[in-house]
Amino acid sequence: MLLVLIASCNSKNYIQTTASSNSPATSIPQDFMYQYSIMDALQAGVYDGNLTFGELKKKGDFGIGTFNALDGEMIMLDDNVYKMRHDGTISIVPDKDSTPLAFVKFFKADTVFTITGNNLNYADVQKIISNALNQNELYAIRLKGSFATMRGRSVISPKRPYPELADHIKNGGQQNFNFTNITGTCVGFLMPSYMARTNVPGYHVHFISDDHTAGGHIFDFSTNKLEVEIDHIKGYVVELNTHADFDRTDFSKDRQKEIKKIE
Repeated sequence: MLLVLIASCNSKNYIQTTASSNSPATSIPQDFMYQYSIMDALQAGVYDGNLTFGELKKKGDFGIGTFNALDGEMIMLDDNVYKMRHDGTISIVPDKDSTPLAFVKFFKADTVFTITGNNLNYADVQKIISNALNQNELYAIRLKGSFATMRGRSVISPKRPYPELADHIKNGGQQNFNFTNITGTCVGFLMPSYMARTNVPGYHVHFISDDHTAGGHIFDFSTNKLEVEIDHIKGYVVELNTHADFDRTDFSKDRQKEIKKIE
């Protein structure tokens, strides 16, 4: 099943569903974000998918997500896919590997500016960026700079039967990292509140160091200067996860309180 959701700037919104046996979406409208599966599925424990990273690279060169069996944090940067595992190792992912959840785009900055300040934290930076943007629009965001501190995490791969994500995290399913005096790039998205259940409302950002030896899902950081690049997203395309676990999952539960705890 292929689900295409398009939200355009002229407010002409529509939903189109098309039956498909196993072929992925190949045509993504220009300057649109592509995502495989939905956030609610990952929260419900759907940790496997059938989309390979070779196919994902046809949809974008910039993005975030995770890996089958929830085996670490994913960052796509400059057309490379990096896996950041719970043991702190980072590796380039082969095209044959697959993902249960990914958000990607061909990144082209519309707006570039520099943020400076004394000991700015993640919340400070979010507020500055948000004040320059429209809260109802979608954005891809890249941050480059040096960080006095960086606090993040990577998830730990569970065994089947898979627990729900909030329970997995609560029961020790993540490894936290604390880095100091590190330079690198933050890759992620800023989504409006109406994207809840499909995506992550607000900021969802992963980090990778310049030497590709450190990274993870960002919780907080401190910095004095950041280069900010913003790519306005005109709309989005969602392809449903074709793994059998997706069709067996009950999506009636409201998980918004859960996502605030885990993100």
